Amino acid sequence: MKRNFSKLTILFFAVFLSLSAQTFAENPIRKIHIRGQVGKAKIDTLQKTIFVTVNYYGKNGIYPLSHAFVETFSVKDSLTENLRDTIDLRNWTKFNIGESEWKIKGGYQLPGSSFGAWHSEKVPGFITLGKVKCDEMVGKSPEHHIWDNGNPAFSASGSKKWPTKKILLADSSYAAELTTRKVVGVIASGNLFTGRIVRNMSLSQLLGFTDKDGKALIRWGVPFEARPKAIRVKFKYDGLGDSCTVMATLENRKDKVRRFVGVAWYSATNDHDTSKEGVISISKPDKNGLRTLETKFIYGRAHTNADSLPENAVQGNADEPITHVNVVFASSRKGDYFKGQENATLIVKDFEFVY
Repeated sequence: MKRNFSKLTILFFAVFLSLSAQTFAENPIRKIHIRGQVGKAKIDTLQKTIFVTVNYYGKNGIYPLSHAFVETFSVKDSLTENLRDTIDLRNWTKFNIGESEWKIKGGYQLPGSSFGAWHSEKVPGFITLGKVKCDEMVGKSPEHHIWDNGNPAFSASGSKKWPTKKILLADSSYAAELTTRKVVGVIASGNLFTGRIVRNMSLSQLLGFTDKDGKALIRWGVPFEARPKAIRVKFKYDGLGDSCTVMATLENRKDKVRRFVGVAWYSATNDHDTSKEGVISISKPDKNGLRTLETKFIYGRAHTNADSLPENAVQGNADEPITHVNVVFASSRKGDYFKGQENATLIVKDFEFVY
């Protein structure tokens, strides 16, 4: 008993000393504020790092992490600092406070990523000869095209049994429910993605479904400069034997070629498979029945669970700049080829990047 108590005592003091070092390390920074900053900067006095979260949208479009303006930065009177007025928040930027070297970095989240706000759109209904009201579009309004889904293309069939829709959870919040449906005899996966799907399908597209490849209907991804470590999302999957897709790719498109710099990917027949590459953790279900998945980005190489790269895409290097992000959720992994198990269902909520 004495021996066990001694081990516990040593462990306790080791943890206490570690926490104390962080808690009592002197903070030389009085105030810091970056243009577009959201909330307080996270200052780690032990590691000598600063992380700043900024708005995705600035006054002139997407916030430029590569040219962030330092509006306020002050340190204690006895110290000097050499943080520049304009800094690059995409990667760790080094500077000095007194004789100590510090680093600063930033990032942002995509608007509407809680999937709690939805809006209506009038979408073309080819067979119905007119437009169909679709209430199942993520975001407060269609003003900024961050999140989209396949419902506008699905509307061409005349059906209102949307593959993607909002659902009310036990805690009275909303989530996105993605369900694999069958339309005019063809499988349509429930999906949610960053980008924009075509709104005006031609008759040939409706009947031929673009040669059985739904990717041709979508402009994938949105501008993005940050370099996150992982993604986190609450989800639930009942695939009925099918496999889901939870994916985010970081891309460099400067030369009009999709260069895949980093990828975070989860695809399984269930929502609790921790054996997949990159998975950091999957929690037990919460009161809404949703698990929290956290999976890391694999930089500079293909993910072992990934499909082959799409046309006009190549593997990029880990350290090259990022210009776009493409986030995809699908109730059927092969849904873009119109394959899947009818009624396979994926629920997602509170997507975020981890830095």
